[in-house]
Amino acid sequence: MGTKPLRAVGGLAGVTLLTAAALAGCSNNGGLSASSGTRSGGAGSASAGTSAAAGPSASANSTATPSNGTGPGSSAAIPTAAWIPASAIPLYAHYHWSSPSRVAKSVKAPVLSAVQDCQVPLSSSDQAELGAFPAAQAELAPTTGATGGEDDWAAQETILATNDTDSGDVQGVYNLYTDLVADLAKCANTASGAKVTVALSQGAEYAATITVPTSTGSTMTWHEYLAAPYGYLVELSVYVAPYAGDKPGASWDGTSAATVLSSLQSGPCSVTNLC
Repeated sequence: MGTKPLRAVGGLAGVTLLTAAALAGCSNNGGLSASSGTRSGGAGSASAGTSAAAGPSASANSTATPSNGTGPGSSAAIPTAAWIPASAIPLYAHYHWSSPSRVAKSVKAPVLSAVQDCQVPLSSSDQAELGAFPAAQAELAPTTGATGGEDDWAAQETILATNDTDSGDVQGVYNLYTDLVADLAKCANTASGAKVTVALSQGAEYAATITVPTSTGSTMTWHEYLAAPYGYLVELSVYVAPYAGDKPGASWDGTSAATVLSSLQSGPCSVTNLC
């Protein structure tokens, strides 16, 4: 299977802090509710089907750390229960993805798809948030139905966890989430040739489909799912960049964004019991 096209790291600074009351619990969507303040360039109110331009992408490699015994290749940084079930990832019926909890590797300051594809430099505060807490990434490969080439879809899940209930830590992770959503909304300002179509953006959950022209003449299609259940930042990206003139090896299965986001948040919520 081919690798994801190269991407440049980026980000966007600053959102207004939520009120202290908002820190006491999660919204109905599994994360903190931005009931006060404004988001910088915020896309949190974007309705389904809105679109903007985005830019080319790049990938980053992570270094494995010793297993915590929860499964071959598993990461000690994140509880096993926090990972999305492989069967809940789009296109599972075709590819039968490997289990994220079994292949995840600990990373320091993980490079997120949402950051890479916008090509906007992260603020110092967002860089600090990404490096301050345990994190892990799972690069997911098909176990069935793959052709072994660029026409196959691939997937990646990234989890950042505060592992505490400190209000400042929880707030900082939620601020990072809102900055990332704003980055995706402003991709047209920093890159050209691609299109972002928002499927869902409300509270602490976001989903979009991005198409990105590549240097080889093909187009990368990237489905982004981003959520911030209490004390966690969770991202799932499912993507393909087929050879020029080819179609993806599998047609998109139409799984609803709400369904994927619910599954993405259920693990962290089961760990914290605070959503």
